[in-house]
Amino acid sequence: MASPSSSSVATSHWSDDWGRRAPNILTIGRMLAVPVFVVLLINPTPQSSLWATAIFVIASVTDWLDGYLARLYQAESILGKLLDPLADKVLVTAALVMLAAVPFDPRVPAWMVVVLLSRELIVTGLRSIAAIRQTVVPAAEWAKHKTAWTMIAIVFLLIHEPYHVGGMLIDFHFAGMFFLWIALVLSLLSGYAYAIQLREIWQATDGPATEDIRID
Repeated sequence: MASPSSSSVATSHWSDDWGRRAPNILTIGRMLAVPVFVVLLINPTPQSSLWATAIFVIASVTDWLDGYLARLYQAESILGKLLDPLADKVLVTAALVMLAAVPFDPRVPAWMVVVLLSRELIVTGLRSIAAIRQTVVPAAEWAKHKTAWTMIAIVFLLIHEPYHVGGMLIDFHFAGMFFLWIALVLSLLSGYAYAIQLREIWQATDGPATEDIRID
């Protein structure tokens, strides 16, 4: 018969092992939820939109949770650092594209989606080039706010329909578009800030000529 001390050690070991695995499990689960999310928005109804909203909110919470667990259990891994931002971009990209592609009643103008996604591609490309040159470009403060406003906007745009909340009628679509405009402005400002930051870094390290990077 196992002693209480050995049982508690085994439980602690299992807990630590699960804690180290949990971040990557949550990240992979977030990516696996994307196809379900997309299917719900192919021909959206008020009910399917609410289900899609629930999936998006849960996925967004797991984004915070996997980072918290990775830090708590010191389980930050190369795989996690690769998958976590990829899962975020896949989720947000899928949401924006599907919102713009709603048949007969697009919830987001296509041009806004193009601008937002183009900025992501350009900034990701520039940061990748910097990484190859062994230069770390930290996330700009505006970029963090941009991500938060984008996710809030997506939640409101997914709900879409007006609902009474606390005795007050809220136009979720109007509010979502307002938040998305904030995200768009922050996206452009943070993209410009990244370009300036990279130019200064490359100038200081005798990198590519300034004219190679267009910021206008």
